[in-house]
Formats: sequence, structure tokens, C-alpha cells
Amino acid sequence: MKHFYFNTIFSLFFIGSISLSAQITNNLSLQGIIDFSVPSGGNDGKAIHLVASTDIDDLSVFGIGVANNGGGTDGMEYSLDSVSASSGDDILVARSVEAMSAYFADCYSAFDIIMVANSNIGQNGDDAIELYEGETVIETFGDVDVDGTDEAWEYMDSWAYKVDDTWTYGAVDCTDGSQTTLSSNCIYPICDGGGISGC
Repeated sequence: MKHFYFNTIFSLFFIGSISLSAQITNNLSLQGIIDFSVPSGGNDGKAIHLVASTDIDDLSVFGIGVANNGGGTDGMEYSLDSVSASSGDDILVARSVEAMSAYFADCYSAFDIIMVANSNIGQNGDDAIELYEGETVIETFGDVDVDGTDEAWEYMDSWAYKVDDTWTYGAVDCTDGSQTTLSSNCIYPICDGGGISGC
């Protein structure tokens, strides 16, 4: 069950200190990078899949940045919603909730929390992704200084998915022409019991 609440800011003052430093928890991680070819086209097939490693009171301390075309970091471009997550929750940040719901079909329910992405979540299958906690990058997929085309981590019209801390991939263009992930040549692993299929 999802709980929504308003963000409350607490100010802490320390004697003799004029700056505050947030403790980094690393309680959220990248699970999947998605650039599906969905029937509705455009940017509708772009999403980021995250997973909580423990209970998190407020996801808004985390954010995402997309480093386009190997041009280096663009900083945090999207902040997560101010909602709580439970340990093990799968979180989908999607450009089009409707397109993702249709494309994932029956396994769409595997996601515990769905968030609507802004236009900055527009990775093109060759862009690195940064996960932020506060102002600190806590995880990076790919290389922010390298265009991923023809790199081992390219995921054009496909996906990257982490299994036991190792990234696995659907073949480039493997979702082209498919109506759902189950009809594609590379079923997204959360829809296949966590195994890799069709790759």
C-alpha cells in the first residue's frame, strides 16, 4: 500500500558549525535501465527501475541524472516523489505510465511504486545513468564520459538489468515490433521470475 505525505523539512543546528552534512545511506539502488520500443512510440518506453534495500521514510532525498551522449554528468535532473518505500520495493520511474502498464501487461503489478518521470528521463540506449542521494552520486550505470553506442553496456530499444550486482542486457533492438515484453525477443527479467530470457 502506497502512502503519500507532504515533505517536512527539519532544521538542525550544531554549536560551532555553520554547515550540515546529510548521512549517505545507499538504501536505494539502480535495478534496471529501460529503453523499450513500445507501440505508442516516442519517449513512452523510457523508464528507470529502482529497488529499496531497506525501509525508506522519504524517497525524495534520492534523484536521477541522465548523462547524454557521453557529454559528462548533467547533475540530478529528477527528484523522486516524497513517499515511503518498504525494503525490497520495486520502483518504476516511467515517462508514460499508460504505455508501461500496457507493455508490462500482467507483470506490471510486480512494481510496488510507480512514479511519473519528467522529460529529463529520456535516455536513448547509449546514455549513462546516475543515482543521487542528496547531492552525492551513489551509483552510476555506464560511463558518463562515454557515448554507449557499441559499448558493452548499450541498451538501445532494450534494457539493462542487475542480477547479483552484475549488469545483464537484452540484445540491442530486441523490443522492436513487440506489443508487450512477453512477446519481445527479450523478456524484461522482473517478468520472467528474475531470470534472463531471450538474450
